[in-house]
Amino acid sequence: MIEEQYIDLVTAYLDGSITQEQRVLLDELIDEGDIDILDIKQMEKLYNQLGQLQDSQPTNQLRDNFYAMLENERQASQKASKIITRLTRFFTVRRIQFWGAAAAIFLVGMLAGNLLTPFRNYRHQMNHLSSQVSKMREVMMLNLLDASSPSDRLKAVNISTDIKSADDQVIEALLKTLNNDPNVNVRLASIEALVRHANNPKARQGLVEAISKQTSPQIQVALADAMEALQEKKSIDDLEKLLHQKQLDSNVRDKLQHTIAALKS
Repeated sequence: MIEEQYIDLVTAYLDGSITQEQRVLLDELIDEGDIDILDIKQMEKLYNQLGQLQDSQPTNQLRDNFYAMLENERQASQKASKIITRLTRFFTVRRIQFWGAAAAIFLVGMLAGNLLTPFRNYRHQMNHLSSQVSKMREVMMLNLLDASSPSDRLKAVNISTDIKSADDQVIEALLKTLNNDPNVNVRLASIEALVRHANNPKARQGLVEAISKQTSPQIQVALADAMEALQEKKSIDDLEKLLHQKQLDSNVRDKLQHTIAALKS
């Protein structure tokens, strides 16, 4: 696996943004064995898959492999369960002495542990791979947010929703998009993404603070909806300040009044 400190370098190589100086460094790391060329090929495959995120339906082969893995694990678990059940019944019927039962339980535990060990190792490998994929999603998202094309920036925001535990860097990037992106659709998508990450206090606070910075009726309504969905009572003051603006759209005014009443109830 490629170490985290080299992820940005390899990502630059994959997306074609690598500089000559970075290319020299990458070649040196490969020659010295710090980076395995096979790992780069694996990341290139993942990178290409991430590039197709907008077509998020899994392939038939991927779906078949996934369900086959689940079926194998289910069968192994059932096998272990049957063994435990049979042994338990046997020892209960025979009413063996306490230490004999304790020894039997110990043996059964070892047997079940040996049966489940491959699956524990598999889960560990999958968790590690998932962590690397998540890191690549984050790098791709941050790069695409700087793109000139609104569709690329929208894709970046959508990628962020697939990051299970967004760190502060991702949240800050989404908040910057919400407050500064010139495209309304991209900003609307950033609100939805931030709501998905509302377990992060910085995301909730950023949504509240964004209320006073918005002039688009669509964004104002979307933020009001978000505050009501999150039951964020800290937003009441900002919503009321916005409500008192003289040039406020009448539809927005009605929405704000409804949201404020809902939050106060």
